[in-house]
Amino acid sequence: MFQTRSLLKTVTSAFFIATLSHAALFPESLNISIQSENMMHTLKWRPLQEACCTVNYTVQYQGEFEYMQNDSWLIEHSCYEIVQTECDLTLALSSDSDYNIRVAARCDDSTLWTQLPNTFNRRDTVLLVPNMDVTPRGRQIEVNFSELQKHISINLHIWKKGDEHKAISKEITDKKSHHDAWLGGGTYCLKADAILDIINKTTSTDTHCVLIQEPLRLIPLYVGVAVALTLAVALILGLITPRFSLWLRKSMHNKEPLPNALVSRSVFLFLKVYVQKIRHCFHYKVLFNSIVVNKYAIFRHSILHLCSGTGKG
Repeated sequence: MFQTRSLLKTVTSAFFIATLSHAALFPESLNISIQSENMMHTLKWRPLQEACCTVNYTVQYQGEFEYMQNDSWLIEHSCYEIVQTECDLTLALSSDSDYNIRVAARCDDSTLWTQLPNTFNRRDTVLLVPNMDVTPRGRQIEVNFSELQKHISINLHIWKKGDEHKAISKEITDKKSHHDAWLGGGTYCLKADAILDIINKTTSTDTHCVLIQEPLRLIPLYVGVAVALTLAVALILGLITPRFSLWLRKSMHNKEPLPNALVSRSVFLFLKVYVQKIRHCFHYKVLFNSIVVNKYAIFRHSILHLCSGTGKG
């Protein structure tokens, strides 16, 4: 009986000493930190350096609701007894609540708990805009984004340099997009805004400017259009100018109506001239008729004379 008690004390002491030894070998903390970008939350910690047969980690979190409910903790099942030193908490921390987070590091039969120094709220996430690359392609501008996320809206602003107040905005849904240089050749500038509606955050890229060259094949077209417009303007002015001059002369030199006496006198003179012309024409007509009659009589007399001479012979 005595030997049994002695053996039990020895085993208990050895276990206690081993536990204290492991505890003494554990670091004070695992140096926990959380990295949150674009609403994606990743918890990271420093691995244990002790010589353990088995090492695993378990992550727990506590929201305001759990804190009010008897100070309970929830286990993140995707990070239960894992060997990795990071855990994705994006789905777990999905409300605008202040969360306490802790990690249990188990080395064989010993456990070290380390808690995040400060509470975490997803509103503290850092909003990043994707990398934007801008390349001129003829009369178009090609825009490439490194990545797009469904919960983040991207609005692209394009304007011709010097006319930023006339910028047009387009919502981007694809990584690659093409946009027309609608104002011809020149320098165009672009800037993208990343908008996270659920927490009302916005951030912008740097401004990128590119030079769009005027295509050479369009120069003859522009010259032809200019010549056609010039000819059209000249033709219109040629048609309008005489009529305009006539209207101007009429408007500046209005003729006063003649008095009734002058009107009567004019009518009388007109009738007199007309009657004289008629008489003159009648006189020539009578003269012509008499000439024709006389010539006919002479001609008749000549014929008769010839006929009579022939009979005698």
